[in-house]
Amino acid sequence: MSFSLPKYWKVKKDRPIDGVANSRFISVSNEEPFAKDAYLIITRIDSVSLVNTLQNLIQQSRASYSKRKVEFGMLNEPKVEKIGNHEVLKANFETRVITNRNRGSFAVLHYKGKTFCFVSSINIKDKKANFSVADSVIKSLSVK
Repeated sequence: MSFSLPKYWKVKKDRPIDGVANSRFISVSNEEPFAKDAYLIITRIDSVSLVNTLQNLIQQSRASYSKRKVEFGMLNEPKVEKIGNHEVLKANFETRVITNRNRGSFAVLHYKGKTFCFVSSINIKDKKANFSVADSVIKSLSVK
C-alpha cells in the first residue's frame, strides 16, 4: 500500500492492529511550524461492510470524545462520493472544547479486497487549507 502526503505531513505511527489479522494502522500529523491540531488516521482491514464500518467509527469516536469531555456531533448523513477513482462512503463531524473547534471526516472504501478507513480532523480555522488532505491521500492510494 502506498499514498502521497502533502508537504509537512508526516507518518507518526505505522503498525499492525493488535488482534486483527492482515491489518494496518497509520497515523499522520501536520508538522508545519505553527500549525494547529490536524491529523489523519488510516486503517486497512480485510473487507467488511462499509455501512457497519462507518457506524462503528462514529460510535467509537463519540465514546472516545465523550470520555475526554469533548463535544462531538455529526454534520451530515453518510453519503457516497467519488474521490479520484474511488467510491467512498463519507460523513463529516465537528468537535469542540470551549472555543476550540475542529472539523473532520470519516471516509470508508473497498479497494483490492480490503476496507480502508480514513479519519481526519482539522482545526476549523485551517479547514480551507487542510480539509482536503484526506481526499488527496485517498486519490493517491495504491495497493499492489
